[in-house]
Amino acid sequence: MTDKIYVVEAICDGAQGYPYDEILSIAVCAVDLEAGDFDSVYDATLGLEPKYVGKAKLDYAEEQGLNVSSLYAGMPVDEAVRGFKKVISDKYVTSYDIRQVFSKYLINAPWDITLEAHVMPSIMNRQPISFRCKYPEDEAHIIRKAYDRMFKRSDPANVGKERGALELAQKASMILINLYGREKYRV
Repeated sequence: MTDKIYVVEAICDGAQGYPYDEILSIAVCAVDLEAGDFDSVYDATLGLEPKYVGKAKLDYAEEQGLNVSSLYAGMPVDEAVRGFKKVISDKYVTSYDIRQVFSKYLINAPWDITLEAHVMPSIMNRQPISFRCKYPEDEAHIIRKAYDRMFKRSDPANVGKERGALELAQKASMILINLYGREKYRV
């Protein structure tokens, strides 16, 4: 396979999905499974006034790993959507938990990527049951847990203590590379 797989992760302001919740930060890594490496190709935080998002939603996003103060310097939604679609257009895409990222957000306005990308199986579906998400709000925690256990607390993605959408995409990318190397994720 010569095409890369684009791993998409997002931090949202709730677990219900569109239209109740929205993406606050989104990141994409292009994974070259044959070479066993990835490149971070997209990272955007939306520019929103935190007081308009609301305390409960901000608390949820912060628990998932968002630095809430980054919302002040973020980009407009339409610009973020255009940039994201440009990166993933006609590409093979996945995420750790397709149900959370794609089904609840990316097939709905304004992100709707229906017919724009080729969705691959979830990364978590090739993992042991202890590393699968029971609930959507578990995704960030499960990615971190799977990454730590898989790499025995080393940090091959070189993310350090950061916890945002980009770091989740980087960790999920390394998990995908590891699974592919062990012939657990086939394309």
